Order: sequence, then structure tokens, then C-alpha cells
Amino acid sequence: MSKFNDGKPYHGSNAVSHGKLRGATDTDYFYFFCPKCAHRQIMRILEYGLHDEKAQNPYNEFFKVQAKSAFTLVFKLHCEKCRHTDFVKISNMGWQGGRYDEANGKVIPWDTAPSVSAKQP
Repeated sequence: MSKFNDGKPYHGSNAVSHGKLRGATDTDYFYFFCPKCAHRQIMRILEYGLHDEKAQNPYNEFFKVQAKSAFTLVFKLHCEKCRHTDFVKISNMGWQGGRYDEANGKVIPWDTAPSVSAKQP
């Protein structure tokens, strides 16, 4: 099996950071829109990989419904129209709910995560 991105380093650009990468579903499939093109041009997913994985989700102790594990997937995206290529990660180890605008686009560090007393009923 080949390594993701041919083993080269990868990180999403500023074009996909801070809420600039958008997307939508038609049925239950999600499509990413090119952040550089107008009219919601759909990007192709060229490649995916497992960026990180843990047997236990570190946030499970705070919630009633438990995640089976912790993971981060990475996708290599490409727009055929403008030729923009970028990377995006999807994870269940970052935000665990709440409003994007309240978090100001930042992941809350583990040392400031809610205490056990904040566990949802």
C-alpha cells in the first residue's frame, strides 16, 4: 500500500482554514466546494489517509454517547476548474459540539476541556 501524498508532508493552506472551506450534501454524500472558485465548484477527492488513530476517544468521559475510537482522516482535494489542490482533515478528537463562532475557529486545548462535572446527563 502506498503512503498518503507519496510520503511527502502535507497541511491545509490558508484557503481552507478558519471556516473558508465549505461543502454540502445532496443525499448522504458530502461534497467540498473549491474555496477559490465562484459558484460552489465541487472539488475531487484524490486521496485519503489515516492521519491519527487512538483506541480510546479522550472525550468519552465527558459524554453519555461514546465514540468507539478516536481518529483523524486526511483528504487530498483538487479543483479541476482552477487546478487548486489542498488538504483537509476530519476528526473526532477536536471539537465535541458547541458553536463555531463561540470557539472562534479554535480547538479547545485538552487542559481547558470541560471538567467531569460538566458531563452531559
